Amino acid sequence: MTEIAKLVDQQHAHLAVLKQIILKEKGALVDQNADLLLSLADQKSKCLQALKANDDFLANHSDKSLLTEQAELSAKMAVVKEALIECKDLNAQNASLIEMNLASLNRFAQALQASRNATTLTYNDKGKTSTFSSLGNDLKA
Repeated sequence: MTEIAKLVDQQHAHLAVLKQIILKEKGALVDQNADLLLSLADQKSKCLQALKANDDFLANHSDKSLLTEQAELSAKMAVVKEALIECKDLNAQNASLIEMNLASLNRFAQALQASRNATTLTYNDKGKTSTFSSLGNDLKA
């Protein structure tokens, strides 16, 4: 096996690992497991760095023309490209899930804020509503 074929196989292996990380990330997002998400983010970053480094080796390899000229290498590259597309699609799904989770958290924060403000709602001497965060804190009786 030539050096460039080994690099292509490594690229495919990196993408397989990345896919597994992305799938675990989706599970952690669904379960809202922040600790696992942080761990997976670190793993994902390292995997992407390895993927990028390997990609740079391939791009600068003296035999890179063989990737399109040799049928076997061309077929391997097609598989690698499909794996990359799949990883991108899965990652986009996770990005949508993250956006939905953030929107849900924002709605929850607004509901908590409204609930807190509703318990501190009072009226001033002119009959207008106002909120005091210290409502009842200065009572002496």
